[in-house]
Amino acid sequence: MFAARADRPNQPCRASVDTSKGTDDEVNNCPITVGNFSIRGTFSNPNWRASFWAWEPAYYILYVENKKVGSKINLTGFNVAGTTSRPQYRFVDGDRKQTYVISFRYAEPNAIRLEIYQNNRAIVNELLARESDKRIGGP
Repeated sequence: MFAARADRPNQPCRASVDTSKGTDDEVNNCPITVGNFSIRGTFSNPNWRASFWAWEPAYYILYVENKKVGSKINLTGFNVAGTTSRPQYRFVDGDRKQTYVISFRYAEPNAIRLEIYQNNRAIVNELLARESDKRIGGP
């Protein structure tokens, strides 16, 4: 179950799992789906393609493809940061020592920002437009 709301602007994102009822309920004030809004799907530009979605509560999938070189990576995680006005979902590739950040705005359901950091330095900062509602990648 997703207990998620994004009704208070500019508050720090807070996300956790509530197991008190014997289930893994996600409590998240920066959800990827709320009301008619959903950022789930596949986004792209001429350089990058990314698919972002929740597999289950507190288990998010990020699939990223570098279109120029053909490399692909599939990451999972539950690290929510940013604010309720601009949520960020972060994924770590421990092998390459890179952090992938997907950020979005609730006013713009057809765009996400993909940032990739290495050694705390941005090596990619790209705006991606919605390609489709289809999801690619996964566990």
